[in-house]
Amino acid sequence: MIEEIQTALTSYESKWQTFIDARTDEQFFKQLRMTAVGWKVADRETYDKVVAELHDQANHIIETWMNGRWVAKVLLRDKSLSNGVTIIKIMQRRPGSDDAVGLDHVDFYSPSVAACEPILKAEKDIRWTHESNDIIEGYGWISIWFDNTEAKLKSDTVLDIVSAELQQANKRITS
Repeated sequence: MIEEIQTALTSYESKWQTFIDARTDEQFFKQLRMTAVGWKVADRETYDKVVAELHDQANHIIETWMNGRWVAKVLLRDKSLSNGVTIIKIMQRRPGSDDAVGLDHVDFYSPSVAACEPILKAEKDIRWTHESNDIIEGYGWISIWFDNTEAKLKSDTVLDIVSAELQQANKRITS
C-alpha cells in the first residue's frame, strides 16, 4: 500500500511543480510544506483492509467518524513518503458519493491561511475556495484545485486537529 501511495504522490508532486512554475508568486507556493496525503477508498471493507495493512507501519492510528464515514489518520513509524510526509489519511467515500478512489488531496502547512488569500486572488487562473468542517469550531482551510487534484492549505496539521477533537471530547466528559 505504501508503494501505491508513494507512486501517486510522486505523480502529484510533478503536477504541483508544474502548477508552481505557472505562478506569479512562485516563492509562496514553494515554501508550503506537504504534511499529509488524503487517500480515498470506496467502502468500509476496503477502508478496513487498508488501515489493517498500514497498522504495523504506524506509531498511531486515530479514527474519526465524520460526515457519515470513517477517516483514519495514520502516523507512519519508521518511514516517510517523499517530501517527509509521515501522515496518511484513509477516507471512506461519503455516503452516496462516486468520487474517484486513490490520492484525493495533499495537505500543505501554511502558518496563516488568511494571509494566503491576497496571493491567491492575484493569481487569476487559480480555482480556490474556503472550506471547513463542523467538527472543530473555527477550523478551516483553503482548497486549490489543479490538474484534476486538490491541495489543502492549512494552518494546522492533522495532528493539531486530532488533538483539538480529543480535547473537545474530554471537555464534554469532564464538564
